[in-house]
Amino acid sequence: MQKVEIYFSILVLAGLFIVSSVTGCGGNLSGGSEETDSGQESVTVDEGSDEIVDIIWQYPALSEQGEAFYRMEDALNEMMEKDIGVHVTFGPTKLLESQSDAILMVSAGEQLDICLTAFESVGNLVEQGLILPLDDLVAKSGGNITEQLGEHAERGKYKGTLYGIVPGDVDYQIYSYTMKTRFVEKYNIEVDDDKIYTLEEMEEIFDTVKAGEGDDFICFIPWNNTYDPLNYSLCEYDKLAGGLAQGVLMLNRSFEDTTIYNLFETEEYAQHAERMYRWAQKGFIAADASVSTDDPTEVFNRENVLGTFGYGEPEAKMMLTESYNDDVVQFKVVDIYQPGNGGGAILWNIPITSANPEKAMEALNYIYANKEAAWLIQYGFEGEEWEVVEDDGENLLIQYLEEDATQRAYANPYGIWGDILEHPVFAPTPIDRSARRREYQEALPDLRKSPAFGYTFDQASVSAEVAAVDVVIAQYATTINCGALDPEKALPEFIESLKGAGIDKIIAENQKQFDEWLALE
Repeated sequence: MQKVEIYFSILVLAGLFIVSSVTGCGGNLSGGSEETDSGQESVTVDEGSDEIVDIIWQYPALSEQGEAFYRMEDALNEMMEKDIGVHVTFGPTKLLESQSDAILMVSAGEQLDICLTAFESVGNLVEQGLILPLDDLVAKSGGNITEQLGEHAERGKYKGTLYGIVPGDVDYQIYSYTMKTRFVEKYNIEVDDDKIYTLEEMEEIFDTVKAGEGDDFICFIPWNNTYDPLNYSLCEYDKLAGGLAQGVLMLNRSFEDTTIYNLFETEEYAQHAERMYRWAQKGFIAADASVSTDDPTEVFNRENVLGTFGYGEPEAKMMLTESYNDDVVQFKVVDIYQPGNGGGAILWNIPITSANPEKAMEALNYIYANKEAAWLIQYGFEGEEWEVVEDDGENLLIQYLEEDATQRAYANPYGIWGDILEHPVFAPTPIDRSARRREYQEALPDLRKSPAFGYTFDQASVSAEVAAVDVVIAQYATTINCGALDPEKALPEFIESLKGAGIDKIIAENQKQFDEWLALE
């Protein structure tokens, strides 16, 4: 399974893009209406009106759906049935398994009207013929999406055709080490918001804290939902097809370098493998990290954990996030940059098994047009699950009423509903955070933008090799990322297996297409 993560704009509230712990989308679909003989819900409006269209919509979450979740769903449907004639039934899924769950449902012919592509190439669904092109649907029923996304809509394109709708947001990436504030204070660790910390400097900090806290103390949680080294925080690179099997641009070397590399064959990755092995030997990483299926968020919240690497923000300090129910500070390790389409966007797609694609697009558009609906899905009920701390007339600062946000009625940290930059922000984050994030991206120098922005790789001719290489990556990458393999032996075996599976052929084809695309720009 490829990962995450985030796109920290989504997870400034969540801390990380993390494996969630709900059941797959094929079952436990919620809804409060009566079922027909066919098993589909039938909901009608007031007398004299037409029948409501039922929409099955994937819903990623961190917890099981309880009574409050269904009340949220009912309240949303009360709005949507009246305004656009749509009744939504949310289908639970894990964020990072949403695409594979959707493939299973659509391949089986099951109704699925809106699904997710989370940090994987939308090309996987396109090439299998499982999702619909959206240009005409957006033109007819997606006016609010077009207005709010602007040029960001380009991130949902594949081979020049729109197949996915991104959450409204900025599209830069930045990575940091997130550390619990109490340890910063206990060990008098200096935090410089303007500094880019080296991994050697972070290791020195880990040495200090580990010596003070003892053998059972953990300094780094390798995400069990990604093959990307150091939870994406190793350095700047651009995954040209959303995965590592197709090669990457090593942007850390130069943002003008258009050579596609096998990341696992680079010196950067060799150093990473050696570092992870050393960190494991020092006890920075849990001994069972490579086989653990525990949710990284739950692990982070344990008393014997210092923090972990992941997504960052323009503000180096992020407090009381939804997923990390703790005061935290951040040590920036990778400065802001803008990858191409393969950088890992989250996209809403409409599958070929949608019962009514037009109504599915109307439902998506509704979330962008209606803040009340988007906030209801994201945060729940005002006064019951959250409250306003400050209202400056343009922005809202809010807080959850539940002290531990991860234990509230239903945990939904993924800011994927509508325009994220119109959402409230959480105290004590600055109330004008969204405006500052827009300004931050506008000030992003062109020198930090990938030359592959807008490029998509057609992997049809090497699909067999991609599948074979993915199997090899799954066999080695996670254990190397956890420091569980001695790289002196494991890394040469890994590289040899990648070559045997066809990674050089994949990269050569990707390079050929990329060069042709560059020539047309």
